[in-house]
Amino acid sequence: MKGDYVGSKNDGRTGSLTEESVHRLFERFSLPMEEPCVTPHQKQNAVGIAKTLWLRFVTGTDTEESIYDDLKNVLGDKHDAIINLGSTYFFRMKTTLTDDEVRQLKNHYNDDRNFASLEEWEPKISSN
Repeated sequence: MKGDYVGSKNDGRTGSLTEESVHRLFERFSLPMEEPCVTPHQKQNAVGIAKTLWLRFVTGTDTEESIYDDLKNVLGDKHDAIINLGSTYFFRMKTTLTDDEVRQLKNHYNDDRNFASLEEWEPKISSN
């Protein structure tokens, strides 16, 4: 639910969220991209793209230019799809989390250990 409290763990890392909390936030973030998917393959592709957008989002490097460049790298010359997914990111995905949740995520990923784990991190694919 939007605005629900995201618990943190006390393991010596400042601003760390639990793995479950990170997954729950990612699920909400990626839902606008996953919702229209019909097949498991489509969902897997959508989650892969959402993970790239998530990295831009939590690092604050999600400029319009960088998002559209990333989408072009993934989708090639599919202009309409790039515009559609870019709009989905800026107007639906980014707005699913509260300012407090975004702050918690940025604090979480400011810890080098958490940021380093992003490369191997595998978001869960919803079964909806």
